[in-house]
Amino acid sequence: MSKKYQQSESRPLKVQELPTVTATALKNATGDVLDQALRDGAIAITRHDKPRAILLSLEEYESMQPEVEPAWLQTIKAEAWEMLEAMQSPEQRAGAELAFNATPEELGRAAVEAAQRNRGA
Repeated sequence: MSKKYQQSESRPLKVQELPTVTATALKNATGDVLDQALRDGAIAITRHDKPRAILLSLEEYESMQPEVEPAWLQTIKAEAWEMLEAMQSPEQRAGAELAFNATPEELGRAAVEAAQRNRGA
């Protein structure tokens, strides 16, 4: 977004850098204040010379919202976490330990045995 008062990626936007409008001006000239928020992206609303609220344009507000992941991606992530948890069980750890410490001959024998079991199944 190319707003004048846009938050920079290097540092957060500071309230003191925003244009200000008093709460009274907001009450008496809502349309004008809204136009200013649309033009500038954000306005600090003050009361007794202290910022009390921020009025954001819809575009600025939406740019601050996190993106929502599609349901299919959430499902895949959940399945991946379940698989990871299953792989962390004591039985899985012991199996991985055996595989990593096995000699090439032991791995070859295990592969042949597994292939023979799969053919018979």
